Amino acid sequence: MRILEPSCHPERSEGSPADDARCALRRGSLAALGTTGLFFAAALPAQAADIQGHAISYQITVEKPPAETKAEGQMSASLSKTCESWDYSSALLYSLGRTGARMESWQEGTKFSEKPDGRILQYEARYRVGARGEEARGTVVLGADGAGTLDVKSDKLPRKVDLPAGTLLPVALRAKLIDALSSSDPDTAGGPFALRTIELGRFYAAADVTVARAAALPALKPPAPRISSPLLRGRAWTLKQTSRALSDWMESTFELHESGVIARFTFRREGIVWRADVKELNAFATPKCGG
Repeated sequence: MRILEPSCHPERSEGSPADDARCALRRGSLAALGTTGLFFAAALPAQAADIQGHAISYQITVEKPPAETKAEGQMSASLSKTCESWDYSSALLYSLGRTGARMESWQEGTKFSEKPDGRILQYEARYRVGARGEEARGTVVLGADGAGTLDVKSDKLPRKVDLPAGTLLPVALRAKLIDALSSSDPDTAGGPFALRTIELGRFYAAADVTVARAAALPALKPPAPRISSPLLRGRAWTLKQTSRALSDWMESTFELHESGVIARFTFRREGIVWRADVKELNAFATPKCGG
């Protein structure tokens, strides 16, 4: 008997969350066979990036929505530091519908605590389309070489995912990227950068990403609100992220500041390119921790 596997289209959401996860795992194993490039994370020195805790909300727009289609969205995120962990949370809500018809809504939410040494992460996440979806929680544990396990506790498809050497947790990845971009060595700072990380928004899987320098995002029309914040006064880079394993789902062009703030970015959902621009930004105090 032939067992049929689900069709795998990460940019779509017609499959069940369990099928989506199986697709992600299958894609990841195939993509790993063809991955090339140097994963620079292990070769970089200890983190020097001075990431600042902050709360941020975004204005969500679609520059060119499909004809007779209404698109709406909102997003907020926070990243705070304690002496024990980096704590992150985000919520993205967006809706699509034909003009005059009922709109369908999506919700993506992620919360995690990442240890300062980048070895352990505990998370909760949800992905919903209308009334259906998946909620998951679990732990990521990495060894000294970055290899480890992603534990996914879910009522849809509980599983353990092996993570290859060189895997970076989210805050550690952001810090390593800022370190590389800030390097006085033009060969290091110029990129592109090949990275291994994890995806916790929908697929709960290992993910390879390539980050390269890109042209600045064009100004919005009408312009986005002008934000005056010390967190946006340092150096900034516009970058494009792509992934072989998760294709459109992880494709993004984003503006990263040396404070760790991502001030604007694009993301692709349901075949549409959405854009998020900062509309409010507040800094958190940095804790003073004993040595």
